[in-house]
Amino acid sequence: MGLRVIASDLDGTFLTPDGLVTDLNRRAVLEAREAGVRFVVATGRPVRWLGVLDDLADADPLVVCSNGAMLYDVGRHEVLLRRGMPAGSVAEIAADLRRAIPGVRFALERGDLFGCESGTPLLGAREPGTIEAGLDELLDRVNPVVKLLVVHPTLCSDDLIADAEAVVGDRAVVTHSLTHDRFGMLELSAPGVTKAALLAEVCGSVGVAAEDVVAFGDMPNDLAMLRWAGRGLVTADAHRTLREEFDTVGSNADSGVGRAILALLGR
Repeated sequence: MGLRVIASDLDGTFLTPDGLVTDLNRRAVLEAREAGVRFVVATGRPVRWLGVLDDLADADPLVVCSNGAMLYDVGRHEVLLRRGMPAGSVAEIAADLRRAIPGVRFALERGDLFGCESGTPLLGAREPGTIEAGLDELLDRVNPVVKLLVVHPTLCSDDLIADAEAVVGDRAVVTHSLTHDRFGMLELSAPGVTKAALLAEVCGSVGVAAEDVVAFGDMPNDLAMLRWAGRGLVTADAHRTLREEFDTVGSNADSGVGRAILALLGR
């Protein structure tokens, strides 16, 4: 394979546990750029959480964000593409999940706007500007929906996804990127919307084949991308299912991705 594109997840992968870009990771991306290798970020983060990439603007990265529902140009601060879920489909899926899994709560993501049902257990404090309302009102105000978040106060994400997939079927892509013991959260996107699908589209537009792509990740929402790429690598603390399938690099706390990029470049 010839290395032409490097794709990397952010949280748990390229960023430190504190959510920062290390000097080593920045240097690795810039050296890749100088070597003619394009750097593409592929993250579940919404557009409004991408300020952390401002220091990489010189590398001209594209960002596959919201798990492949949006494409963002960091240098121009411009949304290039958005693929949402029809409000009627979101309402139908949510109603079916509420009947099948007691205790679920819902949140909606638009990229530049977020809303959640009251009582939804979410990490940290609510963001400024968060809309808290019933689902019907959220669907009116947070539209188009690029991600439907399904949150449960007691089921972990790994347990929750098994129940949810049976309910959702092919009406949405179901994945997750959160593992802890306080609550579970799933991320639902429109059918066919994944990091892998949009990354393949981006690469295809410039004539890059999958075999010439190296991808880094750490969570189940990276799985399709890691399998699509010519080589998939995961961080040392990645979800156990990914560590069973892919080779590992160092920890995100120790610039594992940056070190791996420099090694791929022969530096």
